[in-house]
Amino acid sequence: MSEKIAVFVEGDTELIFVRELLCRWYCYDSTKLGFRCIRLRASDVDDGYPTPYAFGDDSAAHFYEIVNVGNDNSVLSKAIKNAPRYRNLGYSKIITLRDMYCNNYHSLTRRTIIPEVNRRFIEGSENTIREKGFENFIFNNFAIMEVEAWFLGMPLFLEGIDERLTSGYLRETLGFDCDADPETCIYHPAKELGLIFNHVGSNYDKHHTEVHSIMSKLVRDDFEWLAISGKCESFARFIGHLTSA
Repeated sequence: MSEKIAVFVEGDTELIFVRELLCRWYCYDSTKLGFRCIRLRASDVDDGYPTPYAFGDDSAAHFYEIVNVGNDNSVLSKAIKNAPRYRNLGYSKIITLRDMYCNNYHSLTRRTIIPEVNRRFIEGSENTIREKGFENFIFNNFAIMEVEAWFLGMPLFLEGIDERLTSGYLRETLGFDCDADPETCIYHPAKELGLIFNHVGSNYDKHHTEVHSIMSKLVRDDFEWLAISGKCESFARFIGHLTSA
């Protein structure tokens, strides 16, 4: 019997990340994986429309509906609103994914990573889920500070972008320590990634092609390594929810 999971994400970067991660995790095996992607148009999933790159179908062992909310502040509220519908459709859970990086965080921290603020954001979301009665159905996830931190936690892919981007070169020229945990020391990971790309004449501005380019350099072993590396704790939590790893 197929396990069905809905994944609510804040934007295109997260949708591409989840979609491509699933393909690599399940080795493009349509008996194990099926998914479709939806972009919300208005207030409900029913008002959404499919986006490209569906894979397999709901007869696969693991079927995912990936929902692009298009607004970081609405990810959890949209998931809660649609939870009864997904439960009635036989989905086993809803997973949410959004960045910790947001205007509310900036105003509280003056653009510094503060673990206590992270904890307050996480606990606040979990309290909301409990209050709505979905504590065993909705599993909330923040990428700290952005999904790009997870890319920076797997820096070997950078050599596939440009052979000059070795760990030694990054340390000497940009002061980027490949061994450090980006979730604890890089406030704006997308900007940091952009600086690295710019240094070798490339760009990173969260465009579809750029995210695809990065994901094309990654394989399941990279994600498995990150999950047990001790870096990017929020990724280990997310992949556990996503794949029951």
